[in-house]
Amino acid sequence: MIGQAFDRLRRSASLVAYPVVLDLLALMLGLAFGGFHGQSRFTLKLSLGVGLPSVSGLLDQNVMANGVNISLGGPGVPGLLLLLTVAFLLLTAYVQGGFIGLLHQAAKDRPVSFGLFQQYAGAFWLRFLGILLLVGLFTLAAGGLSLILGPAGILLFLMVYLTLRVLYVYWEFTVVVENCGIGEAWGRAREFFRNRTADTTAVILAILASNFAFALVLNGLWSPPVLVLGIFAYGYVATGLQLALMLTLHDIRGPEAMEDAVAAESGGLT
Repeated sequence: MIGQAFDRLRRSASLVAYPVVLDLLALMLGLAFGGFHGQSRFTLKLSLGVGLPSVSGLLDQNVMANGVNISLGGPGVPGLLLLLTVAFLLLTAYVQGGFIGLLHQAAKDRPVSFGLFQQYAGAFWLRFLGILLLVGLFTLAAGGLSLILGPAGILLFLMVYLTLRVLYVYWEFTVVVENCGIGEAWGRAREFFRNRTADTTAVILAILASNFAFALVLNGLWSPPVLVLGIFAYGYVATGLQLALMLTLHDIRGPEAMEDAVAAESGGLT
């Protein structure tokens, strides 16, 4: 499945541009407002991101505009940093919708284009904004509670978060593939995971291993050139793995995917 995904990615190479360009923009703005700071660290990180890839989730010392702590150690103006964070939240929701839509098309071995990206982004950005806000609120609430409980609480939070992330790994994809609301997608995603195949497990493990390796390298060799190179390398690898995950969802849906062809012929997005 992973080999098939990278084979299709070669025919839809423009997919890689979306996470790479957004991360480069986030890095440039982050450096402009907060500067580059921090030092090399040995980092062990388990991260299972779904949808639009970004190296910001792998960094211990985030210097990017799509991170929440770009002012640490830097001279940035708090008001401008807050505005920048909100702007990137909206932009991320928009790009997420378009990117997952193109993954859906590439998984069906159909051409992808910027025009199609805009259609998906315009149709789904508000739903993905809701998901980003819900995940953010959950992380803040659970993170605050875990800090009160100490190291054991932090470990418990990480275990619960990772478990939920795995059980509902298809949540974001389901919003687009099934063209449904985030609440309905939550239930359908769980059902898809119950019907998972061996390929689903293999792809999830590959994503975890890839994120672990990239986090180890980027944080261990902490410097602007390494981070820039990492954005390009991670953008390619992570996009291929996300396409592999989308392919597993298509396999699980089976004959239901034929509805997509009918919708596409009638001008629908899915």
